[in-house]
Amino acid sequence: MREHHPNPASHLKELIELFDREWHRFSFPSFGFWRNRGWNGAGSGFELNFYTRGENTVIQDKRTMSFRQGDLIFVSDNVRHSFCRDGSFDLYYLMFQFDRPDLNARMRHLFDQLDIGSTPVSMPGLQADFRNLMTELRMGRKMSVMAKHYFLHIFVKIYMDQMQRSGHRNRHEQIVRQVIEDIQEELDAGGKILLPAVAARYSLNERYLNQIFKSVTGMTLGKYILSVRIEGAKRLLETTSLPITEIAVVSGFYDGAHFTKAFKASEAMTPQEYRKQHAYLHIRPD
Repeated sequence: MREHHPNPASHLKELIELFDREWHRFSFPSFGFWRNRGWNGAGSGFELNFYTRGENTVIQDKRTMSFRQGDLIFVSDNVRHSFCRDGSFDLYYLMFQFDRPDLNARMRHLFDQLDIGSTPVSMPGLQADFRNLMTELRMGRKMSVMAKHYFLHIFVKIYMDQMQRSGHRNRHEQIVRQVIEDIQEELDAGGKILLPAVAARYSLNERYLNQIFKSVTGMTLGKYILSVRIEGAKRLLETTSLPITEIAVVSGFYDGAHFTKAFKASEAMTPQEYRKQHAYLHIRPD
């Protein structure tokens, strides 16, 4: 039986979620800008290198890799030896780690599934992100919200790039992303969402589109649209004094009864009860 290999993009997404969730345990022991000088020594931690100028050849544990401007590479903490000669190149280096061995082991495992851990990835648009992150770190704000933003933004850009490179392998995710954008645009404009019309737009039948959507998001397209409508209705209940029946129509429900039934099934309370508990202002009941 042929072994199934999960989509590498899913590992990258999980890695981003790990960074976000455990940021309070994260640190940057070393970082900076390296110019023209070679090196010859053992690795000492997890590291990102991003080349901003020139070309370079590096030998890591007998593996030879060539780099040029715009290339990104991840160096794992299990690299025993790294060597390169002096040359004409500039790079940012960023060392990072968690304060717990199990989290570092998880990060190592996820990186092992990614292309950026085995071969250079061309990402020329990252220079500004590295520069902004380095500035924040040099100002002593290693755990600031902005440092986290810049660091995660680098990985989100890598994720989006990997999604675009993956082609047919991630076609379902690309379709779902576009469907969600189209639905949100239609709802924002006050339009009605008809599932057959959505499916036809992508030359798919409704059942197959639902299967694709559920495989990516964990819910059917119909349930997703319902959840978006419920969230919109909650916002109106919290911030306006509109009558319940009007909120129902504005949110895309058939009538007040349909809205109340769907809302109660989702939130375990009626719209009136939700308004009473969550309204920002003291709204006089109609």
